Amino acid sequence: MTYTFSEIGRLPLPGDNVGIATRKLDGGTQIIHSDRTFALRHTILEGHRFAIQPIAPGDPLLSWGLPFGIATRHIYPGDYACNPEILGALKLRDLDFELPDMPNFEDRIVPYQITTFEAGEQVKHYDQCGTFQGYQRSGGRGVGTRNNIVILGTSSRTASYAKQLEARLQDRIGDYHNIDGIVAVAHSEG
Repeated sequence: MTYTFSEIGRLPLPGDNVGIATRKLDGGTQIIHSDRTFALRHTILEGHRFAIQPIAPGDPLLSWGLPFGIATRHIYPGDYACNPEILGALKLRDLDFELPDMPNFEDRIVPYQITTFEAGEQVKHYDQCGTFQGYQRSGGRGVGTRNNIVILGTSSRTASYAKQLEARLQDRIGDYHNIDGIVAVAHSEG
C-alpha cells in the first residue's frame, strides 16, 4: 500500500526527523513525504516513531523539536526508531511480525538550561485594590461567593457531552441548598 504521510502519521513540529504512526503500519508500506517516497522496513505499531529523514550516527532524534535520543548507527527513512528498551519489551509480546535485529538509537535527553534571563516590563498596579464578585452575608458573617459546579470538558470530543450534562442537571439544583448553579465549560478546539 502507498500512503501520503498525513494519512498515516503525525509530525509534531516541521523540523522533526521522526514521525509518529497514527495506526499500525505493515512493513513494506510505501510513504510519500516531502516529494519523495520511502518504504517501511518493519511493521510500526500505532504511536511508535519511524524515521522520515536520514539520521547519521551521533545525530539526535527529534520530536517536538527536542532531542530524545542519539542515533547509534545510520537510520534511514522508513526505519523503526527503536532503543534497547522498546525492543526488549516488544520481544516479550506475541507479535505477528518481525522486529529489527538491533536498536538504532539510545536515550539521551539533554537537560534544558536557561543561560540568560531578562525580566519583561512589570505590570502596573491598579489604582484601586481588586475585588471579587461576592455578596454581603447576613448576621455580620462577612462575604460569600456563589457555589457553582463546573462540568469541565477536557477536549473538543467531550464538549457536547458536558453541555448536555449541564442541561440535564439544571432541574436538580433545587434539591441542594448549597449549590447555586451548574455550568459546562466546554473545550472548543483540539
